[in-house]
Amino acid sequence: MLRRLTFTALFIVTLVALLGAPWQPAIAQTHPSARAPYALPVYRLPDSSTMIVGVLTAQEEIVLEARNADGSWILGHSADGSTRGWLHAARLNFENGTQALSLPVSQEEMFHASAQSLVSDYPHISLNSLPVLPTRFGRAAEIAATGRALGLDPRAISKVGDCLTESAHFLTPFAGEAINLGGHTSLSEVVAQFKASFGETSLAAYDGLVTSAVLDPTFANPGACQPGETPLRCEYRVRKPAVAIIMFGAQDLLFTPAHEFNRNLRQIVHETIAAGVVPLLSTFPGHNGQWERAIQYNQIVVQVALDYDVPLLNLFRALEPLPNHGLTSDGRHLTPPITHPADLSAANVQQGYPLRNLLTLQALDAVWREIAISG
Repeated sequence: MLRRLTFTALFIVTLVALLGAPWQPAIAQTHPSARAPYALPVYRLPDSSTMIVGVLTAQEEIVLEARNADGSWILGHSADGSTRGWLHAARLNFENGTQALSLPVSQEEMFHASAQSLVSDYPHISLNSLPVLPTRFGRAAEIAATGRALGLDPRAISKVGDCLTESAHFLTPFAGEAINLGGHTSLSEVVAQFKASFGETSLAAYDGLVTSAVLDPTFANPGACQPGETPLRCEYRVRKPAVAIIMFGAQDLLFTPAHEFNRNLRQIVHETIAAGVVPLLSTFPGHNGQWERAIQYNQIVVQVALDYDVPLLNLFRALEPLPNHGLTSDGRHLTPPITHPADLSAANVQQGYPLRNLLTLQALDAVWREIAISG
């Protein structure tokens, strides 16, 4: 036995010598990493007042890349690469003996609005010269392809906006049976495609919601959303929509400076595209008390759609010929239907909500066919 062991040992030594290097155990390659003890927001910059660009789930592995100057913030990404940005170092559990100050320093910014996004007025845009329904679809097909790869639901839409979108008059009735398409029977296919989705309660459409709030975890529904998750990201995670119908402005023009509205709307579109969801932007109704300001904010909506090359529904222009511009006596809310919101007969679509329903279905139908979403 001793002779056999001696021979075996000599064989191994000889083999190692022939390979030209001493044998040693393989060492697994490691990278600086940490885990989030609970769901954590990921920020654009090492500053919690900046935009949230993602959310990491509890115990998710984070690959660490860099830090800010004092190590209080960490730049990292999820192991699958789907989420990347800045996190509070104090909220991370470091692994593999990693320390924040051992990482290189970075000043990288995750999302940077273009210089044009700081402009608050676009006088060259004439709202009444732009088509009502989308005539250009830009990046829609490309975004939809990403969405399909991410497993988004081809029969789902999201409604994103304020009280004009949250209203039970908007699209919701098309989830029922009391539908009268009137002379618009060609819309039967798009109604069938998204019928179940029309009736869903959006987590990103509330009475009084403004653009900054839909990007703020404070305004997320705690019964459905994860800690640190914004209403917008929560809606997209829960609904997994193929298309998002986005309309802001009616509330923002009362509370949000134009340059902030511009920046926020760009962030909303940026996050929508990043999620693989096709944004269908819409101009909003005028405001009889602030008509010129409403025009300015709608010009911003148009410019954002042009800059991001996504479809646009020009509701503002379509409402112009209606009595009182399709607005109730308060000068800012859409007029209710004569019969019911899912009645698209000629008389009923002279009211604000039924007309918006008709135009939204027409725009959605055009986008749906353009991006060739199949159920």
